[in-house]
Amino acid sequence: MTQTELGGLAWPARVQIWDAALAAVRGYFRDQGLREVSTPVRLRAVAVEPFIDPIAAPPGLLATSPELAMKRLLTRGSGPIFQVAHVFRRAEVGARHSEEFHLVEWYRLGADLEPLLADVEAIVERVFDATGTKGHAPKTWQRARFRDVVTSTCGARLRGEEDAEALTAALPPALAAEVVAALAPARDADPSARTLLAWTAFFTAWSDMFFETWLKGHEGTHLVEFPRPLAALAVVDVVDPGLARRAECHVGGLEIANGYVELRDPAEQRRRFAAVNELRRVHGEAPLPIDDDFLAELPGLPPCAGIALGLDRLITLAAGRTRLADVSLALGGV
Repeated sequence: MTQTELGGLAWPARVQIWDAALAAVRGYFRDQGLREVSTPVRLRAVAVEPFIDPIAAPPGLLATSPELAMKRLLTRGSGPIFQVAHVFRRAEVGARHSEEFHLVEWYRLGADLEPLLADVEAIVERVFDATGTKGHAPKTWQRARFRDVVTSTCGARLRGEEDAEALTAALPPALAAEVVAALAPARDADPSARTLLAWTAFFTAWSDMFFETWLKGHEGTHLVEFPRPLAALAVVDVVDPGLARRAECHVGGLEIANGYVELRDPAEQRRRFAAVNELRRVHGEAPLPIDDDFLAELPGLPPCAGIALGLDRLITLAAGRTRLADVSLALGGV
């Protein structure tokens, strides 16, 4: 049985929609004055993030994102840049996941996420318009504060800087139980890794139990002001130390983009990478190499904000479909 018979678009239509989407994305950024770059797919090291597992490509790893390479270009004076990158993440398989997919990643100078969130809204509209298919772009977008949505959905009032034990105590029983279960194998882990594990377990469980349902009532949502332990590569707010300047963008209940006001402190970034490697150890995974060259250059990163958007997901939404396979051009892939 062919993919078309299973509900996927006919192959000519797939080619047409990808061509239109790529042209729309590139046209938007060129109109905005950003320069297109292309960075290596095989790397010595990738950004070390929770539950993002790279695929080995000896003697290196396949890129999970172009982030570190693009930031190193920014340190060399590239100015605002964008890239449509092939990226790879092990064991990401499902209707809306694939081990190989396309990230549109871009950086603007200046420590503010708002211009990037406006970019996301414009790109979504342009891709929907360009493809001319069954989907419709959000007519309205909202900014929703992470802590406010948590309180409204499950009643927990969080500061955003709780350690593992304080977070568990602040949660309703169903969520607390998920965090306790996740922490069970991490009794001997250092406090920073336990805190990271607790918050990632909470975020996953809360998303499954509450946030996904909440999102269904909103066309376009930017979830902003993440808790500090979920900062990843983002700076912490200078006024409220419980907040990280990170945002996630959702269309029709589906996450399509994730962005940061970028951290420029190599010692803090190394500490965060180490905490993720400790989390990996707890789960029986080998530590990932840390990119020392990137950290050495990080102080030279100009104040900037960056965001990455999953193009395959956006095209799937624009086509009015529910599976990446319905629009994929993958022929002969692994």
